[in-house]
This record gives sequence, structure tokens and C-alpha cells, in this order.
Amino acid sequence: MLAQMAQCENFQVLAIDCYGDCDTLDYSVDFKKINSLSQRDLIPAVTYFLENYHIDYAIYGSGFEYFNDSLHYLASCLLLAGNTPATFSQLQDKKHFFDTLKKLDIPFPETVFSPPTSIQHWLMKPMKGLGGVGILPLSQTTIPQESVYFQQFQAGKSGSALFLSDGEDVDVIGFNTQLIQDDFLFSSVINYSSLTLLQRDVLSDWISQLSRHFSLKGLHSLDFIASEDALFILEINARPPASAQLYDANLITRHIESSRQKRHQTPFIQTHFSGYHLVYAKQVTIIPKRYLWPPYCADLPQQNAIIRQNSPICSIIAHKKTMHDVQHTFAIIQQHIERSLLMTQKASINQLAHPLVKQLIDQADKLRVGVEVLENGCTIIDAGIQHVGGLEAGRIIAEICLGGMGTVTITHSTYTDNWPLSVNVHTGNPVLACLGSQYAGWSLSHEKYYALGSGPARAMATKQKDGQTLPVEELYQELAYHDDSDCPVLVIENDAIPPLAIVEKVAAACGVDPSKLTIIVTPTSSLAGGVQVVARVLEVAMHKAHALHFPLENIVDGSGFAPICPPHPNFVKAMGRTNDAILFAGQVHIFVKGSDEDAKKLADALPSSTSKDYGKPFADIFKACEYDFFKIDAMLFSPASVIVTAVESGKTFRAGHIDNALLDQSFGL
Repeated sequence: MLAQMAQCENFQVLAIDCYGDCDTLDYSVDFKKINSLSQRDLIPAVTYFLENYHIDYAIYGSGFEYFNDSLHYLASCLLLAGNTPATFSQLQDKKHFFDTLKKLDIPFPETVFSPPTSIQHWLMKPMKGLGGVGILPLSQTTIPQESVYFQQFQAGKSGSALFLSDGEDVDVIGFNTQLIQDDFLFSSVINYSSLTLLQRDVLSDWISQLSRHFSLKGLHSLDFIASEDALFILEINARPPASAQLYDANLITRHIESSRQKRHQTPFIQTHFSGYHLVYAKQVTIIPKRYLWPPYCADLPQQNAIIRQNSPICSIIAHKKTMHDVQHTFAIIQQHIERSLLMTQKASINQLAHPLVKQLIDQADKLRVGVEVLENGCTIIDAGIQHVGGLEAGRIIAEICLGGMGTVTITHSTYTDNWPLSVNVHTGNPVLACLGSQYAGWSLSHEKYYALGSGPARAMATKQKDGQTLPVEELYQELAYHDDSDCPVLVIENDAIPPLAIVEKVAAACGVDPSKLTIIVTPTSSLAGGVQVVARVLEVAMHKAHALHFPLENIVDGSGFAPICPPHPNFVKAMGRTNDAILFAGQVHIFVKGSDEDAKKLADALPSSTSKDYGKPFADIFKACEYDFFKIDAMLFSPASVIVTAVESGKTFRAGHIDNALLDQSFGL
């Protein structure tokens, strides 16, 4: 925060920081990351800067609440902007601070320094702390620690006042709304307050009294609670607070000026609502390589950084027209980060698929597939162009398409009248396996070559747009998933090896050298191609559920099966048969959370027979639409029969039917 504010005001920034976030690195001329603010860790970094640079001022931020000796060390060798170490210590002395409030007749919640006789509505707070860390409700099981004090819980709205002081006069920059989590950790601050004019005047007067009493210098914030008919002071943050970044008012320059000389009051007009919000890790989290941060994020950790549970992952800064819009942005972005980081902690679909790719390569002769290394190092696996391939190769490729998150088997069954051979698919993570990997959503073209890419590499592919790094497919923004791996694999349904230009494009989008990339090519008319397409029986159900706006997070498990169609040398007929296997005889079973009503509604809407184009083989429909996919009803692409089980009630709903007559017509039986 401080580095960005200073750089925006044209200062040359040298930074010492315990986190080493990407933002601080970007805004600094030079930077040193240290383990703590202890003198042992701080002195080498300060010495380095003193030996290599001329330093005009040192601005300190949060963290010295725990290391007051280090602040005295900084003052001994640098010109500090802001409060002296002595003043900082006075404000950290809670007994002295609350005694001062009492002398000045400034109200505060009842505060004692030994355990109260009653535990009801009391909090235990650390003598030294920040951001609400260490605050606990007093209970029968609470064990009082050393260096704590006790304060009665005060109901009301939390707020803060951002102000500048030169030791005598003050300039109140703004009043803010503060939000905390259930565990009292600081959550958000927004540059808006519902305080009345009288309440603002009262707080301004108290700030003036406290500033003169403590000879405060520079930027501060006063934390308070506003109840219906009273105000209560909690503490003064004696260094630039988080709310400072919400005001475009040259506050670093004014912080320095107020520290060294009498301040010059500068009018500030608020033109928009701005907010700052911290996102905490709900579990130990490792930041993946090339993680795609959503917009509004700041204080970004470096890749491979380990974020401990309940520690900040990053912050969100939003500028909007209303306070509601600011809070809504916080909620949406935080949900995206939590979902996407949680998924990256648990599964890399490219890594999971890698052993299957290796099996194809190692058993190429047995599986009758071809393996070729192109001049740029990319590995091409031919499963039906120049090499025969077969059903087993198709089965393995289908599991690769699922990102290694599903099982595919080939069996004989009697659920269709005249075609017993079928493919069975199951995955415990159907949304990620099917939509996040198996779905053929990556459009690839070069000159006359065109193909759709499917498989795990899709989840790695990015593009640049308006200065941002975004997924190639918008779907991944909704799924909140991005994979990182050094072994991406893409599956292409085509009867020709992709040109080098396509290969280079795929590798570049995935952020890897072409030698790390594997591309599997399966013609629709081949046995392997037929299996891997029909194995999408569950995927088409996921895709249609998404199109129907069913909440994807409510889909918890799924399986499906469909007959393996006979191949055909004509592409349109071969494609028609693979589609018809699913449209006329595909069956899926999906397990969902949520209401029975929603489960039944999904079951009723999913079957292919609900489409206006249902009723004849797909090849005939395609021909009637002049071979234009966009003229075909998108709701047609779905399984014939659907079972949806609501896991919370145990009720099951069925819809659709197997159409043996249309299947036989398509298969030429």
C-alpha cells in the first residue's frame, strides 16, 4: 500500500517488507524481503540501503506494534516521517491511553486490566496487536494470557476517522465504515459513513484534543464504535492506516509535511465510493504458478508463496458509485478467489492425466497408435489417421479428456435392443472433469485447418485482453479454475495432424515450450475417435445443465453410458452416429444438492427429446441445416434418458427415454 501510494506521488521507493508481494516489488526501485521486523532481521536490510542509496525519509507502516525497539533503531539512523518512537509507544500503552481518554472525558467501552468478575459481554484483547488479531470473547474456557486487557463488548457500527496532524492542528480527511469478521479480524474499510453531522463534529473535536495531548504527527486513524445515541473510542493507529489508500489526496506528501512542519490544509472532495477488503486463507494455501488473479486484486503474493490459515491472501480495492456496489464487488471477487484457489490446491488435471498420456506412448505398439516428435519438440499421438488405433486407445484417450478425474470402461449390455457394446463413464467431480477438461471448447484455426481442442490443456490456456491475462475460454472464469503444469495435453478431433502454427499457438497460450506439449489426434471416423466422442455422454449433460443455468456447484457426482457406434468412412455420417449414440441411447445419472423442485426441473429439461430438432438422425438434421451447426437447436445435444438424485432428500427423478428405432436407423441396422 505505502509503496504504491508513494510511487503514485512520484517518490522513488525503497521498500523493506515481510511479505514481498508482487505489488510492492513493482512499485519499488529496490526491495528487501525480511522474515520479521525484529532488529536482527531489519538491520542488514537498512544497512544495505544506507550503503547504496541516499534516503530522504523513512515511512513506517503496520507491524511495529510488536517491535517498538526496531522503531527506535530506525529513528537512530533515518529521518522518520510520522510519529516518534516515544509517541508510538505511548499510544501502545493501553493503560496510559485509556487513562488519557478518561481525563479528557472522552467515552470508551469499560476497560480493565485484570479479569472481570463477570464474563458476560467481555472481550480479551492483546496489549500489542493490530487488525483484530488475538481478540477473543471471554468465556469459561478462555484462559487469560499475559499482556492482555479486558474490554466490555460494545454493540454498534464500527468506524474509523482518517486524519492528518502536525502536533497541534488536525485535518480530518474522511470518516469510514469498518467491517470485521465473526472472529474480530479486520475485514473491510469503505470511505463512507452514516454518521450525523453532530457525530462528525464530536469526533473531530476528540481527535483535536488527542492530537494535541500526544503531539501526533502525520497520518492516523481513530477507531470507534457508533451506537444509536453514543460514540466510543477504541484506539488510535499511530501510522498510515489501510483507509489512506481510499483517498486521492496526496497523503504521503502530506504525511511527510505534517511530520516536519505545520500542515497545509488541503480541501478534499469525495467523488466516489472506495473500499479495501482483505481475503484470508481458510486453509494453508499455495499460490500456483501463473495464477490468474481477477480484477480489483492488490497486494498479490508471489507464485509458490505459502499462505498460512487465517493469514491474508491478497486485498481487493474497488471504486464504485455506491457502497452497495463496493460490497457486492468484494463478495463476488472473494468467492472467485476462494473457489479457484481451493480447486488449484486439490487437482491439476494435466498432472492427473500425465500417467495416461505416458501409457499411450509407452504402449504405442500394443495400442496401435503412432508417436511422433515434431521439429519444435511437441509430441503428436496419432490415434486413427495413419495408425489404426482401436477401442482401448479410445478408452484411454477418453480418460485423458476427463483430466484423469474419471474412469471409462467398455462393456456389453442389453439396455439397447440391437447394439450391446457400450462405454461407461463415471467421475466424482463432473463439473471440472467434463466442463473444465473434456468439453471441446477451444477453437483453433490456421489457414484451412480448423479444429476444436478438448482435454486438460484448455485449463492452462490464456490470452491478453485490455492489459489483463484472461483464460482463452470465458467458461473458466465462471468455473474459477486455472491449471498449472509442465505437461499440458490437448485432444483434437480431426483427420489431419495440426500445422506447426497451431502447435506453437497452443504451447504459447499454455505458457510452456512446445517440447512440453502433447497433442492427441483422433479422427471421428476411427474406432478410437468414436469411443472418445461417445464417452462425452455425461459431458453433454453437464453442458446442457450449464446452459439451463443450473448451479454448477450443486452437481456433486455423475455417471453415464452410451452405445459405441459403428464407424463410418464418411465424416458427416461418422459424426452423426457418435451424436446419435448419445441423443437416442445415452443415459446419465447425476447427483445434486439443493431442493427437490430444482432436481426435478433439471431432470425434466435435460433429455434430448425436449429439443424441437429431435426426431431424426443427426446427419439428416445437419444436412437440413445446410451443414451449419449454429442453425441446430443447442438444446438437442444431451442424453436420451436422465436420472437426477437429490442427495439431501434422497428422492430421484427420471425423464426421457431410449429410442431403439432411431438408434437402429442411425447405425444402419
